[in-house]
Amino acid sequence: MNLTLTLASSLLLPLSLPNELFPTGAILPGLLALVPVLLVVYRTASRRSASRYGLLFGTVSTLLGNYWLAFFGEFSVWTIGGVVIAYAGYNYLLFGYLHFIAHRGRSAVDTLAPLTVERAHRGTAMRPLWIAVAWTGYEYLKSVGFLGYPWGLVAYPLATLNSVAQIAEMGGVWALSFLAAYINSSVAELFYTRETRSATPGTGSFRRSLTHRTTLLAPRHLLAAVLLVVSAGAFGTWRVSTLQPVENLDLLLVQQNIDSWRPGGFPDALMQAQELTLSRLRDLDSADSVDAVVWSETALRRPYTGASNYYSQTPAVMPFVAFLDRMNVPLITGAPMPAGADGRDAANSALVISPEGVLLGSYAKQQLVPFAERIPLWHLTWVRRFFREVVGLQGTWVPGAQSNPLPLPLADGRRIPIGTPICFEDAFGWVPRRMARSGARLLINLTNDSWSRQESAQTQHFAAARLRTIELRTTLVRSTNSGLSTVVDARGVATQSLPMFSATARSVTVPLYPEMWTLYRALGDWLGILAAAGAILRVIWLAIRRDRG
Repeated sequence: MNLTLTLASSLLLPLSLPNELFPTGAILPGLLALVPVLLVVYRTASRRSASRYGLLFGTVSTLLGNYWLAFFGEFSVWTIGGVVIAYAGYNYLLFGYLHFIAHRGRSAVDTLAPLTVERAHRGTAMRPLWIAVAWTGYEYLKSVGFLGYPWGLVAYPLATLNSVAQIAEMGGVWALSFLAAYINSSVAELFYTRETRSATPGTGSFRRSLTHRTTLLAPRHLLAAVLLVVSAGAFGTWRVSTLQPVENLDLLLVQQNIDSWRPGGFPDALMQAQELTLSRLRDLDSADSVDAVVWSETALRRPYTGASNYYSQTPAVMPFVAFLDRMNVPLITGAPMPAGADGRDAANSALVISPEGVLLGSYAKQQLVPFAERIPLWHLTWVRRFFREVVGLQGTWVPGAQSNPLPLPLADGRRIPIGTPICFEDAFGWVPRRMARSGARLLINLTNDSWSRQESAQTQHFAAARLRTIELRTTLVRSTNSGLSTVVDARGVATQSLPMFSATARSVTVPLYPEMWTLYRALGDWLGILAAAGAILRVIWLAIRRDRG
């Protein structure tokens, strides 16, 4: 039975996220996904057994939810293999902690033999709440640092209720993680209470009193969780009504939908982007009808300095320099840029190029993909040899260190400061937050998810990224190679989108909002940090109490 329950959760969680059956995800599976496996934690006698079920849950749910990592270039086996192994290990540790919290440091068998009604009541009174805190802390910890990967959070299905998602401006995505985890743990408590009621030892007044108390606790937790969600929805409904843009920009998003990673394929990809751009500009009344053109991550595969012999000759049909002369509007695009002390290394960067072809500024990606864009100890010869000869990875990027906005020049002489998170940086709250706090009025994400070959992979990325607009009350424009290219306003609503895996260009209207104070903008991931610290302190406290008897 425990194996079946674990596999049920391993299926429900990926099913609740964007997938081929439910393109935007499904909220109901998300609110029940953890229930079966939490019942396993409650029923399992030892922490070691709970950890083993956690290992199974982590392996299967990660594989089903992230199967598209198998298409990540020549070293995809290492990409998906590394992620699955990592999350199997994470969940092995997590479920041991959950068991410790759920049973207050004792085995499940011991908790079925309480000495008094008060002791039994104390042991379970706050269990759903602490489980929700621990799960929220786990989702925060797995989403930060070098190995950070904020995919598959229980927050995302609940965030499809946009009015509820507005609570992210206070506690970030972690507020939604807590609400979803609290509902899951409360429902699990309901089932576990019914299951253990008949197994409660004792007779007479003891059993009646204990049964009465435990029977009432679980519904109260579920009611509290539902009231929190309803309150969040009421707040969100009001908050959305207060948001009004002060002006608009018109941007041309270009989605070339061609694999520039293919050896020798860059000139074709660049020509495709140029033709799509010029064709769409011709269809508009004039070039003045757009304020800027936006391409995707590394749409340029070589550095651009403004005076490059390479770009004066490539592509052969229409060199890039000649294209800039014909376009006559600013270009925002991705390209490698020289980095490191001697400039021999490169950073994955976003550029703003003026209508005259002058490089106005660049931003270097800070949160690099682990073991793909950045590898520890790369300076060691044997490490480089292993990754080049065995894995197939030939080089790495140098991480950036600055979050300063880039200047976007407008026809009226103004310059709008923009933040340009690259690739999956828009899924991390801290990167856009630093840009917004540094003065960015607009976020423009440049990314390339075309390697995934799956719309679900691109939609999962979008589901994480859209919460940045709510946390910071700043519009996000996503300009991608193949999707999901879209405009998300400060309400978290996608107002205009391009079809995925389609070569196209489209003019979009981008609303700009006044700078607004939000708790998340001010304090960042305070709720995730608090949840992680609270769960750790809870385990320490329970361990001390257990040792004292």
